[in-house]
Amino acid sequence: MKSYFPFIAIVCGVGLASPPAISADAAAPVPASASASAPVTLTAPSAPATPAHAAAGPTVVYRQVMPDGRVVYSDKAQKGAKIDHTITIDPPIKGNLWTTESGTKPAIPPQIEETPVNQVSVIPVPGQKKTLADANSDVIRAEMLLEDAKKRQEAGVEPLSGERTGNSAGGSRLNEAYAARQKLLARAVVYAEVALKQAIAERDALRHGAR
Repeated sequence: MKSYFPFIAIVCGVGLASPPAISADAAAPVPASASASAPVTLTAPSAPATPAHAAAGPTVVYRQVMPDGRVVYSDKAQKGAKIDHTITIDPPIKGNLWTTESGTKPAIPPQIEETPVNQVSVIPVPGQKKTLADANSDVIRAEMLLEDAKKRQEAGVEPLSGERTGNSAGGSRLNEAYAARQKLLARAVVYAEVALKQAIAERDALRHGAR
């Protein structure tokens, strides 16, 4: 009977051979920066130095009395005029960065909406009484609104597009749209006159009460 021990020994010797040596480079520890669990810092982009939409400052309007007694409202001092009062008007809000406006306007006729002047008033602060200075400002504001309403009425005499209707004679006549617009302009003047009278009455009441 042949002996198989040498073959087994050879096989076992191969199986029990020592593993190949690992180089120093391969055995070096993995740097912390290459670890998957290393923290990552994200830097937010810096805000622009100048905002995209710079806010306009308030406008200062001077109530000036001319030498002939006329009252003029202007943002510049008139020659020979006496500045009676100063009004600061805040700029209107034109939207924000999230609103957009189309470059093309819709092809529809402009609509005229009525805005009574007597409804445009300063909201009083709860628990705070109106002072004489506030009443004077209300009178000046009402005078400006009345003057503006009269100017718009004078400028609105000319008919606009669509306010004339052709007739059988080849000409045209002013239609109902023109009459309705003139009625609104006249009503705005009436409202402004009423608001001015009310502001003057409140100012006079405070003036007499302060005595």
